[in-house]
Amino acid sequence: MNSDEYEEYAADYFKKKGYQVKLTPKNDYGVDVFAIKGKEKIAIQAKMYGSGIRPINRQIIMELCGAMHYFECKSAKLVTDGRVLDDAKEVAKKLDIEIIYLEQNDNFEVKASDPDSFSTIWEEYILPLQGKTIKRSNGKTNKIISADWSGIKRITSNGNNAIIKIEIFKQVINQLKKYKTITRKAINDDYIGRASSGICLILSQVPFIEYLEKPSRLIWKKKI
Repeated sequence: MNSDEYEEYAADYFKKKGYQVKLTPKNDYGVDVFAIKGKEKIAIQAKMYGSGIRPINRQIIMELCGAMHYFECKSAKLVTDGRVLDDAKEVAKKLDIEIIYLEQNDNFEVKASDPDSFSTIWEEYILPLQGKTIKRSNGKTNKIISADWSGIKRITSNGNNAIIKIEIFKQVINQLKKYKTITRKAINDDYIGRASSGICLILSQVPFIEYLEKPSRLIWKKKI
């Protein structure tokens, strides 16, 4: 099961409870599914982390709370199969956000994979980078320590350990598919971690995504 399928799985969980469900567009401001029953509207975020490199922390909960208010929902729920830190549980209790633990179901019936979907690209080209060293045009390298459905853990060209969340990769790829290009500046504007150079290097390993300089940007070369 990939991240898109897990979102569908979370939606199905609420559908079986009598809600009308709507999966959001990929640039979703932190909400993956809306569940609606009468006047009740729930903002749902699905995090398929499993035993990944990053647990659910308080920032994720607080961001979901903001998204709930932005979309004028009555409540918010986080659905995950991953580990939740104690501080996240404390914040969730304070903000009245329910955490639902939903293990993956490999027998869940999902739609046929879109070859250009984020999940397919992540599975085919990014996950296999784990353990590999990738090189920039200037000879500097990044070593990919781990790659999973929570993000990338790497050793940067400066020798620092760093993590890049999967959400920004998803956002960049979907912007590339729509507009065919995205600048490093735009990536930095949308990502608090300011890891645009690493994001560009990693995504440039995809055969139909190319990194260009002046201005620094990624371009999508594949016809959809």
